[in-house]
Amino acid sequence: MAEGTGAEVDLRLLGGFAFTCRPDCGLCCYAEPRIEPEERERLLQILPGVDLRIERHASFLRARPEGGGCQLLDNQRCRGWSARPSPCQQYPVDVHIGERAQATLVLSCPGLDLSSLRSRTPWAERGPAMGLEPELAVVRRRWGTRGSRLRSEAQRRHRRYRSALERAGRWVDEEEVRREFQSRLPMPRPEDFPCEDPPEAADGLERLPLFFDGRPGPVALAGGLGGWELLELRATGGSEPLGVVPPPDRPPELSVEGQELLRGYLSYFLERDALFGTVIPTIGADSSATVRDEVEAELRAIGAMVLSRADVRKRGLRGGSGALSARDVEEGIRATDQDLLDRPTWGARL
Repeated sequence: MAEGTGAEVDLRLLGGFAFTCRPDCGLCCYAEPRIEPEERERLLQILPGVDLRIERHASFLRARPEGGGCQLLDNQRCRGWSARPSPCQQYPVDVHIGERAQATLVLSCPGLDLSSLRSRTPWAERGPAMGLEPELAVVRRRWGTRGSRLRSEAQRRHRRYRSALERAGRWVDEEEVRREFQSRLPMPRPEDFPCEDPPEAADGLERLPLFFDGRPGPVALAGGLGGWELLELRATGGSEPLGVVPPPDRPPELSVEGQELLRGYLSYFLERDALFGTVIPTIGADSSATVRDEVEAELRAIGAMVLSRADVRKRGLRGGSGALSARDVEEGIRATDQDLLDRPTWGARL
């Protein structure tokens, strides 16, 4: 639990990870972060001409059009670093608020070492994360100003979903599901391929999943055109095509190390409250599926997405073939994780 927050934020899923920000990256700058009122005043003092988007009485730092980066992004550096909004200061820590407030890490961030995913040590026993002290200080501050209210609202929503599923005989406790699947993680099957396509570029570049590939701009994945299109985004807006690669229609071959890393990622995702927050609202009234059934199907779909994106990255950007290595699977995780965490849940986010 987080010290200094009244033991309110669960930090166990941060254990064992190490973080060092990569100043040449800029991946997290392709977003429109929310600006708190006190941050807005300071930001406007430093950069009076900054362009804000107002939505439902909230302010957001507007990104450049056509999938461009934040307007403060200049040569892969933030020109408003000292006054950047809280979500930027907190990244790559993500806090899902439901029955509890649970911190997790955005594994798309290239500054995070993913070797911890291959450890067999239980998450609660892995020791503190390294290099995240400034980000956790921001979490503590933000929790103190708005966390209790967000948690109360999320708990009410959770009770409604749980009551409805209990009446239908389809509720299974989250911890029971975790215990069951940690001992037999659902891996993707042939029928899970081809996996769901990403949005098409015509739907808006800002909607596409992104990953860092060592280029000046992040690479986006778009569906359509007879396969998945790889696009390098420009900070000023627009993109450069890098090629089109059809996704695999069957499970790609995996090395032993690659399979181990995929299992580690699915184990990590199973521990996230956001998984249940995403799955539970999708259980329809006309379905006989239980929470257990839906979580199993979702984990298989996540595994298929990771492998598909790993395979497309390897063939489209590396020109590689053969079994997916641990490095390939890591690249698939980085191309997938932010996209999955961005999905709506019945909970809230700090």
